[in-house]
Amino acid sequence: MDIELGQLPDGDLALVCGAALPADLKRVEYYRAQRLFMLVYDLPDHEGELMHYELEPEVAQKVQRCSSLVVIEPNKKTGKATGYYTSLIQVGECVNFARAGAA
Repeated sequence: MDIELGQLPDGDLALVCGAALPADLKRVEYYRAQRLFMLVYDLPDHEGELMHYELEPEVAQKVQRCSSLVVIEPNKKTGKATGYYTSLIQVGECVNFARAGAA
């Protein structure tokens, strides 16, 4: 899955998808210790899709301050980009990267 994290001009963070997602998103989970996202779809018996890249510490700090993300994906019928907000659930302890780097 081709997904990139970006920041919109208003400061909101956005997941920009290169292709339509397999189903509607229920939420996005962010695992702080691993600095990874999990996309949780509105599909029965589907545990979610773990994104395969770890965020840089500076980007992780921005994500930890968010409670939602904008998801931008192509419409399945028209291909036109569609954006919507989804909940961002933070999982794990909050890490202070400034202190962690000093240790």
